[in-house]
Amino acid sequence: MNRQNDTTVSIILYTSKTLANGEHPLMLRITKDRKRKYQSLKISCPVKLWDATNQTVRKSHPQKRLIDNIIIKQKAKYADQVLQFQNDERDFTPETLMGKVSKPKKKNLTVSAFMDVIIQRLTDAKQIGSARVYKDAKRALAHFTSNSLSFTEMDYSFLTKHENFLRQKDYADTSLSVHFRTLRSVYNKAIQEGIAKQNEYPFKAYKIAKFDTSTRKRAISKDDLKNIEAIDLTAEPALLIAQQYFLFSYYGAGINFIDIANLKWSDLIADRIFYNRSKTGKELNFKLSEQAKKIIEYWRPVTGHNPENYIFPILDKEKHISPVQIDNRIHKVITHVNSDLKKIGQKAHIPIPLTTYVARHTFATVLKKTGAHTAVISEAMGHKSEMITQTYLASFENEVIDTAMENL
Repeated sequence: MNRQNDTTVSIILYTSKTLANGEHPLMLRITKDRKRKYQSLKISCPVKLWDATNQTVRKSHPQKRLIDNIIIKQKAKYADQVLQFQNDERDFTPETLMGKVSKPKKKNLTVSAFMDVIIQRLTDAKQIGSARVYKDAKRALAHFTSNSLSFTEMDYSFLTKHENFLRQKDYADTSLSVHFRTLRSVYNKAIQEGIAKQNEYPFKAYKIAKFDTSTRKRAISKDDLKNIEAIDLTAEPALLIAQQYFLFSYYGAGINFIDIANLKWSDLIADRIFYNRSKTGKELNFKLSEQAKKIIEYWRPVTGHNPENYIFPILDKEKHISPVQIDNRIHKVITHVNSDLKKIGQKAHIPIPLTTYVARHTFATVLKKTGAHTAVISEAMGHKSEMITQTYLASFENEVIDTAMENL
């Protein structure tokens, strides 16, 4: 028996349970403040070969030396941890003591296993979008290497080869930037938790800033928008729905697709929509234009019979309940919508591929062209900072510069 103040660590033969071989399991028992916690040693022993007084198997046991060694090591682990808790003046329970000793050592975690830890934490915190980014990075990494990759092996040479592999898969610089920033984040977290070593940090040499992430033109003109609006898609229901989502985003102050999906009829008060932006939690509202009203009224006979129903038929409150279910559903729908928008763009002879984000960028650019200050646009779009809004307006600023250059 090991005792540290009022904590007792014992090895007992758990006779309350009989195994298929007729033996009983050996259990480690922690007692503190009249509370007990048990953990199996994954060893069994018959009653006649157990010495309860000395908490060990009898000399006649054929594996006495091996079992004694296991018992001594287990007791020593718990005794050391009790001393550590006491040295830190930290109170503990049998549960916390056992959890601290028995949990796997983080330093042995592979890159893949630690990414699973991060993904689970984000999922538990209902940060589903962020969890998806790490899932995508893990999936891309798995296509290049095995799940046994250690942080020591993720060096400059590995990252360079991984980059070349992804370029062969036609990854754009913007996608590469997101991927390697995610890996860098994983490595930084691993260092903070003592899993990876600071002196092996590969991102001092491997520079992510080299990727070209300059903003491509993602806004269209008002004439282009009118062309999209003028297309009669009544004979193509899927394209008609995609057209509505695109136009509602534009006429709805640049509201993004996730927030469109989450809108409920209860968010409609008089002629205004009130909602919290999913990405920032910021409270936003906007007045419905006649075009936006027309789109909403199209769906009232279908979804408008209950104030708690979603306005648009993207989510179903009976089917999509958990954050993961909601995120998966939105991700699936937006993939189809963006595919349909590209078809609409071809019909309307739009010079760039249409996506839901083009509507949001177009709203910001058109507002800027009317003379609105960047701060006003930033507020309308629910951005965290004007710097983000400037990214949206980059293509507009470039057009202004190009025009000025022509007049030199």
